[in-house]
Amino acid sequence: MVTARLSSDERPDEVHELLILNTWFERMRGLLATSPNASPVMLTRCRSIHTFGMGYPIDVAFVGELGEVIEVRRALAPGVFASNRDACCVVERPAQEGSWLEEGEHLWVVAICASSAGT
Repeated sequence: MVTARLSSDERPDEVHELLILNTWFERMRGLLATSPNASPVMLTRCRSIHTFGMGYPIDVAFVGELGEVIEVRRALAPGVFASNRDACCVVERPAQEGSWLEEGEHLWVVAICASSAGT
């Protein structure tokens, strides 16, 4: 499992920690079959998502190839398809109040941690 920490030029003191979903199966599953307390995830090489089968709404941010947040959708309901043709990855989390990624932010990876299976 790989986790990453992201920061932005606009809010350098705020760090978002998330799980990286890189394989086709991981991306297809996303937050499906998780609880509203699940950790945020980043779906790499992805420009569209679905919330079919979800038990709760999610916050979604489409991110471009240079790390720019190009679209944000808050509290996306179950049973919806969303896409952005300019995105290269998507960040998701269970919907919640408070600070979240914002359109126009420029994200940077500040740390990556890979753990081996069984650890």
